[in-house]
Amino acid sequence: MASRKTPILLLDGGLGTTLADQHGCVFDASTPLWSSSLLLKSPETLLECQSDFAAAGADIILTDTYQASFKGFASEGSTSLEQSKEYMRSAVQIAGQAFEKAGKGNGKVALSLGAYGATMIPGQEYSGKYDEERLSAEGLRKWHQERIQVFSQDANCWDQIHIVAFETLPMLPEVVAVREVMEGVGKPFWIACVFPGEGTELPDSSAIKDIVKAMLGGPGSNRPIGIGMNCTKIGKLDALISEFEIAIKEMVTAGEVTEWPALVLYPDGTNGEVYNTTTQEWEVKDPNGRSDAPWDERIFDIVSKVEQRDLWSSIVVGGCCKTTPNDIGKLRKRIDQHW
Repeated sequence: MASRKTPILLLDGGLGTTLADQHGCVFDASTPLWSSSLLLKSPETLLECQSDFAAAGADIILTDTYQASFKGFASEGSTSLEQSKEYMRSAVQIAGQAFEKAGKGNGKVALSLGAYGATMIPGQEYSGKYDEERLSAEGLRKWHQERIQVFSQDANCWDQIHIVAFETLPMLPEVVAVREVMEGVGKPFWIACVFPGEGTELPDSSAIKDIVKAMLGGPGSNRPIGIGMNCTKIGKLDALISEFEIAIKEMVTAGEVTEWPALVLYPDGTNGEVYNTTTQEWEVKDPNGRSDAPWDERIFDIVSKVEQRDLWSSIVVGGCCKTTPNDIGKLRKRIDQHW
């Protein structure tokens, strides 16, 4: 067994796709909350699914709040702002209960907060094509501030959250916005961006060098403890990680950063499939892009190379869309057997 240089924490997998594929849940235009609709309709199904990820070996469970919004809850039957807040906060409790149900008492709960575009119909977190009011950092800051206060203003709920996860951010102004929101909040957080195109830039064409500077630059208490990528094809990770590392090295050399953050890495569990936000179906766009190697082997190889370079303070690795509890269990086994 090799000696581990960098701490590794295992995240869960694709909640919405697992609920659809293994629990018979249907998400479409009539369910703008996507998987968060289970907070109203079937919290016991949500608990069962999340406990499967905990039982598979996940150290961190993300709350079912990725697409949560006041507008979404109102459209699905919530009768008041206060009731919507209670539904959102219940997701934190359910994530914690998932560890208890799986007999794992030391897991961490991460508050999942998706991009503003994740609450749009159709979803725009892969494009960054937001409405005019939310195109600026200020407009996005107000929106994210309102949502995070649902959790931070309830002391009991806030105490159950170990880390805040800003996910699938497609544009530079939104990175700036969430950092402003976290100023003085006193809770560790990470920022994960999405890279759906063929290149290594964000959907708004921002380069990784500028993204990393926005994530880590400047003074203040709002520097994330982790940065990285999610909801991205696994075949792109090596190139993306390399550019992230180059950007951080430049900041270290310039004295802008003194400590490396954690690398946060949870790519899709897809194998050539691409989600069509208009039809809301998974489609095989590029049959030649499929791999014979299983997902857990591919992501483990990537993590192994990162770990050997011994740059990041730690590695948080898991899966996004189409990643199942079985995939997470296999990755858990590989990690435990190797280190």
